[in-house]
Amino acid sequence: MSPATALPDPLPPLGLSWGIKRSFIDYINSLPDGAVSAVNGAAIDEAGLFRFAPDAADYDAVRGTGILRFRGDVRLAGHHGMMFVRLLDPWIAFTGGRGILSISTGDDGGQDRTAVAILRAGAPRDVGGSLFWEHVDVVISPEGSELFDGQYAAGQPMDPLFIRVAA
Repeated sequence: MSPATALPDPLPPLGLSWGIKRSFIDYINSLPDGAVSAVNGAAIDEAGLFRFAPDAADYDAVRGTGILRFRGDVRLAGHHGMMFVRLLDPWIAFTGGRGILSISTGDDGGQDRTAVAILRAGAPRDVGGSLFWEHVDVVISPEGSELFDGQYAAGQPMDPLFIRVAA
């Protein structure tokens, strides 16, 4: 397991933790002008996971439905500005054992969104007064494939993610 796919601590902090795609991040970091940044509620931890701070939520744990909102701005760039990927304020909408990970386009106060990934997520565990999903399988959506300029085809696995929110 690569560092970005292993659980970084016994219990991660509240929020969304995701390595995106380790091979892509390694590629960006290898570029002479590669840039990786995380601001405004996002951070990069020691294991290389991007952490997005928790925001408002309307998740129903009994039904397994609702939306978890996170905040933060992750930017990945290189090739003298010709490559640029931005993940802004992700949300996860759950319905029937699956989730859709969307990001803000930056328009309409964050309400205008693009679905970038599909999650296979079971029920969360109740751990220390929080709901915890670990090692959630992620595949890129058609819109996510466009975000990465077709580098990853729709349905291709990305790194798993971890979610921890207050119960």
